[in-house]
Amino acid sequence: MKKLQRTLSLPGAIAVSVGGMLSGIFVLPGLAVGITGSSVWLAFLVASVCILPAVLSKSELATAMPKSGGTYVYIERAFGPLFGTVAGIGLWLSLLLKSAFSLVGLSAYLYVLIEVDASSTKGIALIALLIILLLNVFGVKKVEKTQLVIVSISVVSLIAIIFLGANSFDSRLLDPVFSDGSSGFIAGVAFLYISYAGVTKIAAVAGEIKNPEKNLPRTMIVSLFLITTVYVFVALVLVGNIEASVLSTDIKPIHTLFQSIGGNTFGYIAGVVGVITLLSMANSGILASSRFPFAMGKDRLMPGFLGSVSSKFMTPIPAILTTSGLIALAIIYLDVVKIAKLASAFKVLMFIFNELSVIVLRETNAQWYNPSFRSPLYPYVQIFGILSGIVLLTFLGIMPLLSVFGVFALGFFIFLLYGSKTDRSGVIVNYGIFSFLFKGSNSKKEASVKRKESKEVVNADAQVVVPLLGEESSPEMLVEI
Repeated sequence: MKKLQRTLSLPGAIAVSVGGMLSGIFVLPGLAVGITGSSVWLAFLVASVCILPAVLSKSELATAMPKSGGTYVYIERAFGPLFGTVAGIGLWLSLLLKSAFSLVGLSAYLYVLIEVDASSTKGIALIALLIILLLNVFGVKKVEKTQLVIVSISVVSLIAIIFLGANSFDSRLLDPVFSDGSSGFIAGVAFLYISYAGVTKIAAVAGEIKNPEKNLPRTMIVSLFLITTVYVFVALVLVGNIEASVLSTDIKPIHTLFQSIGGNTFGYIAGVVGVITLLSMANSGILASSRFPFAMGKDRLMPGFLGSVSSKFMTPIPAILTTSGLIALAIIYLDVVKIAKLASAFKVLMFIFNELSVIVLRETNAQWYNPSFRSPLYPYVQIFGILSGIVLLTFLGIMPLLSVFGVFALGFFIFLLYGSKTDRSGVIVNYGIFSFLFKGSNSKKEASVKRKESKEVVNADAQVVVPLLGEESSPEMLVEI
């Protein structure tokens, strides 16, 4: 079976991770000012603290299971294929809808450059999607090079505006700091939480990262630090240069900031940077989201062809094409802005499941679970992440919560179609404190197997017996040797 090649270096991995988050600063700060006031910079900082447990937990999980698929793989191994299917479908939809949102969101910055109507905007978004699709089909190495250029331009532009905006900073514009009290501030944190959702996205392409045991945790931690620094200082300069009443409904705040400091020339530059940054998010989004159906196809939880790799380009072309097709449908037919925000609620829930997965895998003492990176301050970091995630979910509103149940239902339906016959079970079933709930069914299955004098098929692709060499980090490593 062909495997994905490890071609992503540490700088390239950081670029993919940062590129998936930079778009947040180009769209969200103005709307967040309408929720919490000039404390938007502090809301960015608190949101970063709330996301840190997910980063540490996912870093640990990724070094124990450095395979493409990310959260889907971790939850599937900890809780079983049913929850893995739900997680994979939910995160796949979340990422692809955010990619569609980024492509359609180009319109706000395209208006700065050219006059386009609604139909033209969708056409441009589809053309951009086609270009990104080709980049992903031809190989991650090419995606890495493109991503590095785009992220570098965006970061340099934002750092420049931080220094330029500091000279015209007016502290009087910061009043009031909290426009709607503590409840408004927490709502602002919950709203901005989606800005950091891409920080752990790189784990979905773990199978393509060089030296993943070291580079995966480094990528996520460094990316979170870099993007938090940019978010906080850009937001502070923003509210110190522009009145809150102007920002509260502005969906292109970076253009507004650039124009207020340097006139129309700077505004035009912001338009260009905004367009390429939103393209960057779509680029990294397609790269990461296509790996979910790829991993699920390999595990026979979705049609098997999705788990195949091109012999020529060594990329999962069927998974990339399927993902891009759904993004195209979303661009054409759906109100992707609202759907992307609703899907973000499910991503918060998945971060909670990541933290629960670390607890399950550690407490069950699964023999194969031996991550090279271990989350510090366990389990307090995970408990904080779970509790803060629950609080933020409640402040996102009813519709995002309903969308969570909808994705659960869709994942359950797909599991019934493709995954119900799988032989695997999660660690919590095999080793956990809840295993007694499954003893009856397991004993019946074992008795049936004995009567038929057949043996359990661990993996249909395995044709040889592989000895334990002492360095395997997970059972999946044995299958792919």
